[in-house]
Amino acid sequence: MPVPRLAALEEARDLPDAAWMAGLIRLRCEEFDAAKAHFDHALGRRADLGALFEKYEIAAQASLPITEDIFAHLLPRERGTRLALLEIAQILGRHDDAMAHVERLMDLDPTDPVVLLSFAELALDTPGDRSLMDRVVRATVHVENETPVDTAILFYRGRALAALGLPDAAIDVFTLANRRRKDRPDALLHQIRYDRAVLYHETGQRARARRQFERIYAADPGFEDVAERLGVGG
Repeated sequence: MPVPRLAALEEARDLPDAAWMAGLIRLRCEEFDAAKAHFDHALGRRADLGALFEKYEIAAQASLPITEDIFAHLLPRERGTRLALLEIAQILGRHDDAMAHVERLMDLDPTDPVVLLSFAELALDTPGDRSLMDRVVRATVHVENETPVDTAILFYRGRALAALGLPDAAIDVFTLANRRRKDRPDALLHQIRYDRAVLYHETGQRARARRQFERIYAADPGFEDVAERLGVGG
């Protein structure tokens, strides 16, 4: 049974701000179809979205995971609503719906780091799509490694370059991504180093590859297949 707060919001769902908050609560309860219905309704009234919160000086904000370790702050606006719908579509495996939302977000602001990360992450679900990989490379060309979000974007940029058959360029990007470590998730840094080591191996730089795999193994012996690559698996 819905808690009274949620029930009151859903009774007032004709108000876009109430629908947005109800969607947020349903999303946190992992009731994804119900959450989607509320966010869709709020998006349909996006011209009024946030007006009620602003009238009563309510600072409505939520956090949403964009990747496993990186979160975005959502406001009751079109951007925040579409990011929520994008997350729901990805959870439910609705790739086309997710791509439609991310394309609209890119139209709104292609320089928004969170949107760019969402686009790159979604695009890399289909690395065989060379046209899409080219779009990732072009969209991320000006990204520098200033924030954890930038580091994650560079990771996907490197993967896109590798998917296009440009391993040396990918290695350069992974090296850039690896230079900043403060506040970066360990799992992301391990993955960047692992992907770079794989490319070292594939391009004949076997000694470099082994050094990288050894460092990853020392930090996290269970990461990917590093133990097997080093011949130390049980």
